[in-house]
Amino acid sequence: MSWKAMPPGDACDLVEFWEAESWPLTRDQVRQRAVEWFGWTVEVEKGKSYLMNTVSGFTVPDVSTIGAGDDLSYISFRISDTIREVTSASRRFLGDAFALVVREGETRWGVPAMRDLERSSSATWDTASGGRISFRGSAKSVSAMFETPQGVELDRRAGHL
Repeated sequence: MSWKAMPPGDACDLVEFWEAESWPLTRDQVRQRAVEWFGWTVEVEKGKSYLMNTVSGFTVPDVSTIGAGDDLSYISFRISDTIREVTSASRRFLGDAFALVVREGETRWGVPAMRDLERSSSATWDTASGGRISFRGSAKSVSAMFETPQGVELDRRAGHL
């Protein structure tokens, strides 16, 4: 079986793009930028619009855009295929993909806050904009997330930090 993962530099470039934006942005503004800059698509299902990273060709192209009201709180997307049948080979592949993207992140943003959970690991960096960049590796996939300054503030107020 052959799986795909985004090159570490490309994954870091994507989250840096979002970090450099002038926040706050609405979900529609984020979708528009993703379509214009990355060639991602917006698909409509049952009257609801969804952002999709169809360019990378991953098994699950969904991009999560969550916000409080109109302002976006975070954008999250996979940077690898999603593995349906976990094997020792797939674990090695995803473990390597996660390690490489974290290593690239360290060269750009310094030492991350690492967290090992029961079924995943994450590396997180606070950014100059007040946002947060994270990569998460699990037995099924590797994903990236940019939490906007507004999202970080919501977490702070809710006591999640």
